[in-house]
Amino acid sequence: MTAMLSEPAPAVTPARVATTSLALKEARLLLGTSTLWLGVGLAVALCTAWGWTTEPRWDTFTANSGMASLVLAGFLVLIGHLAASRDHRHGATDSARTLPASTRRRTVALLALIPTAAAAAALAVGAELVLLMPAWPAGAFDPWLLTAAVVIPMVGAGLGVAVGSWLPSTPSGPLTLFGVAAVLALLPVLGSSAGALSWLLFPVVIDENVAPEIPRPTGWHLVYLIALLVVVTAVAVLRYWRLVAAVAVVLAVVVAVVAVRRQQAERLPITPDTVAAYLDESAQQCEVRGSVTYCALHGYGRWISLWQGAVEPIVRALPPNVTNLPVVRQGSGPATSVVVDQHWGRHGTWARDSRLDLSAEYIRVLLDMPEQLAGKPGPGSLPERNRAVLPKGSMELSTGPRCSGAGQLRTVMALWLLAQSDTDGRALLGDREKLRFGRVDFGQAEIEAARRLLDAPRGRVEALLNEKWALLRSPAPAGDALAAFGVAELPVSSGGSACQ
Repeated sequence: MTAMLSEPAPAVTPARVATTSLALKEARLLLGTSTLWLGVGLAVALCTAWGWTTEPRWDTFTANSGMASLVLAGFLVLIGHLAASRDHRHGATDSARTLPASTRRRTVALLALIPTAAAAAALAVGAELVLLMPAWPAGAFDPWLLTAAVVIPMVGAGLGVAVGSWLPSTPSGPLTLFGVAAVLALLPVLGSSAGALSWLLFPVVIDENVAPEIPRPTGWHLVYLIALLVVVTAVAVLRYWRLVAAVAVVLAVVVAVVAVRRQQAERLPITPDTVAAYLDESAQQCEVRGSVTYCALHGYGRWISLWQGAVEPIVRALPPNVTNLPVVRQGSGPATSVVVDQHWGRHGTWARDSRLDLSAEYIRVLLDMPEQLAGKPGPGSLPERNRAVLPKGSMELSTGPRCSGAGQLRTVMALWLLAQSDTDGRALLGDREKLRFGRVDFGQAEIEAARRLLDAPRGRVEALLNEKWALLRSPAPAGDALAAFGVAELPVSSGGSACQ
């Protein structure tokens, strides 16, 4: 009897385990690629730079983050194409045929680049939010738009794999990226408004939100992007599962068409009548700080401290008996209120300009100077009301004819009050570009008179305010009211152009 020893047969790795192992390897290779992190860093830097000058809002942040994610998606198109076409570079086709993993298995494993791209995109969005600190976006948070910034790089990775699977030649990746970039650049140009089809096909919702609570079909836009992701993924594996992939492509295209149509149908037309309810007093949340009431739209309560910084220096300079102060409203309000919009400068001169603009507008309403919207209401203006300007192109404003405030006491006091709102009031009075009170024109004589008041003890000026308060809210000439401050009688505007 003879015993023979033989080597045990090697264990066969299940196909699913082998594919999973390959997918994890592809994910690790992608995460170790310096090009990916260059794209992530560039996306974060661009989003931060684009939003640097203004206080963050959710609609502008998601637009900036979405545009930055398009840049990251471009990097992933190239990376995905290089990964899918590696078997065809440098004469490696024959060597690839000897690998134990089939081409189909390797292609399926490459789809791991898509969720890995999602993780990189989510990391980029998180970094963009962290770099906003200590500020935080105001307005209404829209999770669909924030999710879109993660889905877009996934589409880029899937597109790269699909093109690499079908067109593995090295120039195909850059040419695909160039072609897609050219098409995307044309889409906003082809449409005249945010509701145009070309704008809806653009991956990023880039139009401003007129009011934080106005309904927007952003959920359908996300469905459209997911349908695009399904299309590029199915195209990548079409060679191996023709029927299933073809059915997936057809269904995804149908879903994309439905999503775009729903966006068109559910989009609210931006007109004064349709948005009035989202901007008026019923949509504002008010709180009293000091002696002034501030009313903000939903999600903008943290901006009240910014508005207060522009208004409080003026209020402190007023006589104690002045109690009927204008209300600061965001959106729209009665003509006796001060209206601010959904933009505010951030950092340096941008923040200072916003603060001075609100200070000047508060003084204009406080002293009953001519309103911004005057004359015959134009398309979109709200008669007898102040209203924040809607996004450019949505309506025409009637600003009315300009008038002269020359020689009027309230013009001089308006300039003095505006100087109180800045750390260097004298330097401010020397910058004519910053001295704007609606439609009111004035000359150097009024500016020099305001400078004389700055040189005088503040108590004397406050006493003048207390004594002449009723006169200050009228177009009456200064006369000899400023003689005690060394100001000669100011020349008064003649004719019908004087402000009333």
